[in-house]
Amino acid sequence: MKVITKKTSVPTQGLFLWLSLFIFLCGCKYEPGTLHEIYKKETRYYEELISKNPKDLSLRIKLAQIYYDFKDFEKVVVLLKNETDVKAKIMLAKAYASLKEYSNALDIFDQVGETVDSEYMYLYAATLESKNLYPKAIAIYSKVKGEFEPQAKKRISKIGLKVEEGMPQSLKALLQEEQKFISSIDKEEAVVLFVDEDHQIKDDNTSVANVYVAQKVLKEKGKDLAEVEIGYDSTYERVELEYARTITPSGRVIYAGDENTRDVTKYLNFPLYSNARALIISMPSVDIGSIIEYKFKIYSSKLITDGKFSFIYRLREAYPLAKANFKLTVPRKNKVELKFFNEAYAKGINLKPVKEETEKSIIYSWKFKELEPIIPEEPMPSISIINPAIGISNFSSWEEIYKWWHSLYKDKIVLNKEVKKFTANLIKDAKDDLEKAKRIYDFCSRNVRYVAVEYGESGYEPHYANDIFVNRYGDCKDKAILLVAMMKESGLKAYPVLISTREIYQMQKDFPCVNFNHAIAVLLYEGKMIFMDATASTVSFSDIPLSDQERNVFVILDNKYEITTTPVLEENKVFYEMQIDIDRNEDAIINRKITATGFFASIQRYYLKYTHPDVLKDDIQKRMVQISPFSKLIKYNAGNVDDFDKDASLQYSFSAKKVLNPANGLRILPFFDDIDIDTSYAGKEQRNFPIEFEGIFKKASKIKINLPENLQVKFLPTSKEINTPWFKFKSVCSQNENSIDIYREFDVIKRFIEPAEYKEFKKNMEEIFYLLKEEAILEKTQIITNSY
Repeated sequence: MKVITKKTSVPTQGLFLWLSLFIFLCGCKYEPGTLHEIYKKETRYYEELISKNPKDLSLRIKLAQIYYDFKDFEKVVVLLKNETDVKAKIMLAKAYASLKEYSNALDIFDQVGETVDSEYMYLYAATLESKNLYPKAIAIYSKVKGEFEPQAKKRISKIGLKVEEGMPQSLKALLQEEQKFISSIDKEEAVVLFVDEDHQIKDDNTSVANVYVAQKVLKEKGKDLAEVEIGYDSTYERVELEYARTITPSGRVIYAGDENTRDVTKYLNFPLYSNARALIISMPSVDIGSIIEYKFKIYSSKLITDGKFSFIYRLREAYPLAKANFKLTVPRKNKVELKFFNEAYAKGINLKPVKEETEKSIIYSWKFKELEPIIPEEPMPSISIINPAIGISNFSSWEEIYKWWHSLYKDKIVLNKEVKKFTANLIKDAKDDLEKAKRIYDFCSRNVRYVAVEYGESGYEPHYANDIFVNRYGDCKDKAILLVAMMKESGLKAYPVLISTREIYQMQKDFPCVNFNHAIAVLLYEGKMIFMDATASTVSFSDIPLSDQERNVFVILDNKYEITTTPVLEENKVFYEMQIDIDRNEDAIINRKITATGFFASIQRYYLKYTHPDVLKDDIQKRMVQISPFSKLIKYNAGNVDDFDKDASLQYSFSAKKVLNPANGLRILPFFDDIDIDTSYAGKEQRNFPIEFEGIFKKASKIKINLPENLQVKFLPTSKEINTPWFKFKSVCSQNENSIDIYREFDVIKRFIEPAEYKEFKKNMEEIFYLLKEEAILEKTQIITNSY
C-alpha cells in the first residue's frame, strides 16, 4: 500500500541546487540559521515518511543524502549500516570514510568495487592510503574523473617517489667545502656532512625550530641512517617536513613520498601517552655512497611555561661531523644563561657563542667544524659524562621551576573516595609509619604497570592520581604522583622528586633548567630522606636503582624546594656458594647457590620473576655444562623473589659425570670462575675515556670440594691479596684431610678509573686474571686395605 501525503517542502533531488538558488535570490545577507532550518524541515519530513514506510529503501537513501550533504555522517551510518543495496553501500562507504572510520569504509569499498562516482572513488583511494595500501591507492586515484580529479592527481604526486637528475648546487658546494675532511675518513660507516639548526623563541610563548641534516653513507652499517625518526609532543608541537631526499652515487635525486613516511604514536598500547609521537621517514634508494638529506620544522604552540625554555646541545655523536651550525634567537627581554658540560673532552673546541643584538632580538650562534665521533670503549661511562655539551636556559632561578611544577601537580594528588578507602585498607594494622610507607610503595611499584616514557617526552604535567589508580599503569611522573598522593593520605610526608639519571647531564645548582628525564619520590622520616623509585618493580623499599644513585635531585616540598643528592648504596653483593662431592669414579654431585643483595638483588629478582620457567631451566643447564659437559639437573629453587626483606637467591643441584680433567695419572680440577670479572677491564693498551664500574659492589665465591679416598692434592692455586686504590682482591685456597676450600673476593671501592690511571689499573687486573687461571691438581692414590 502506497501512502500518499501532502508534501509541503522541496524534493531532496537537487537539494543543493535549490539551496544555491535560494541564496542567490535572497542575496548573501540571509539569517545564519536559515540553512539549518531548511535542514531540520527536510529531515523531519523524510523521517516521518520513513516511520510510515519503514521498508521503503528509496526514502532512506534520500534522507541519507540530506544527512550526507549537511555532513551529518553519523546519521548516515545509523540509517544505512544494515542495507545491502549498492546505492546505500556507496553512500555508507563515503560516510565511514568521511568519519575516518577507515576499516569499516574499506570493507564496504572492497565489496562495492569501482564506480563512476568521483567523490566515491576519491574517498576509496584515500581510505586505501590511510591503510598504507599505497600501490592500490595510486591505482584508484588514477581512475578518479570529474570533480575530484585534480585532488586525486595531487595525492598521487604526494604519495609516490619523485625523481630528479642532478645534485642540488647547495649540496655540491658543501661537498667541495668539506672534501678534505671527508676524504680523510676511512674507518667510519658514515659521516654527518652538515647539521644546521635555527631555533627561534617568540614573544607569544611559542617557538619554531628549523633543522637541516645531510649525511653520507660510507659503509654497509651506515645504511642505518636511512631510518629517520623525528620525535615530538603532539599536544603543543607539530612537525612540518619540507623535504626528505636521497642523492644516489650516480647523482639522481629521489624524494621520499607519503608512502615512505609514517606519523605514529610511540606508545600505541597506552592511550594516556599517545601524544608522544614520531614522524618516521624510510629514505628511499639508500646505498653505499648515497647522501641522505632532509629538512623540517617543529612548531611549538607553547614553551615549557610562561616564555621559559631550556635545552642541552650535544657536540659529538656516533659519526664524525664535518660541519654544524646552531643558532638561537630570543626576544631581547630574555636573559639567557649558558652552562658548558665536560669541557675537558672538548679538545680545544670553542663552546662560547657569537652574540648579536638587534632591535627586538638577541641572537646566539655557534659554528663547529670537523668533530670527531665518540667511539665506544667498553666499559665506559654514559655519554653524559664524556660528551661536551652546551646547556641553554632562560629560567632565572630554581624558585621559578619550583612554582611551575608545584602548580602542575598540587591538584593531581587529591584522591577520591575509592582510592582513599583502598589506601586505608592497604595500611590497616601497619605497625608504624615506615610499614605504611613500605606497603604503599610495594603496591605502586609492583601493581601499577610502568610505561617507560622519558620525562618530558609526553609532556611535563602528570595525570591525576585517581586516573592512574584506575588504569593501573603510568609513566615515571604518574607513578610518583600516585605514590605521593597515597602516602599523604596516610599521614606521611612524601613529595615528588625530579631527577636526571646517569644517562643525562647532571643537574647543576648554579644552572636552573628543566633537564630532567625521570621522576621519583621521597619520604621524610625521622629527619632522613628516603628516596623511592616506583618504576622499579624489583627494587626494595628504601633502595633505589643504580641509575638514580649519586644524582643531584630537585625535591618539591609543600612550600619550598630542596636540591640534594641521592645516596650511593654500597651494600651490593653477590655471593656464590658451591659444594662439589666427588666419588671414587670421579663423578660428582654439585650444589650451587647464588645469593644477591643491593642492586644485584633487584637484577636477580627481575630475572627470576619475569623469565619463563623453561628458559630459566635452560640457563641453569648452560651454566652446569660450563662446569662439566656431562651434567644432569636434579632440582632447582628460586628464593625470596617477592619477599624484598630477604636476599634474593637461586639454588640448584646437579650430577656430573667425570668432573675432573684427566692428565695421565693426574687429575685437574676445572677452573670455577664464579666471580666472573670482566676481562674488558684490561682489554685495551690505552683509553680515551674512563672505566666506570656499575656501582660500589662486592663479588665473592666460596667453593668446597670433598674428595674421595683415592684422590689427594698435589698442587693448590696460590693464595694472594691485591689492594689497589680502585678495588681489593683476595684468593684463599686451603686443604683439609679430604677437602679443598677456595674463597675469592673482588671488592670495588671506586667507581671510575681515569685514563691516566689505566696503565697501573691494567697491570693489577692482569695479575688477577693470571691468578684465576691457576688450577688445583690432584693425583690418584693406591688404597691399601688390611687383610686378616
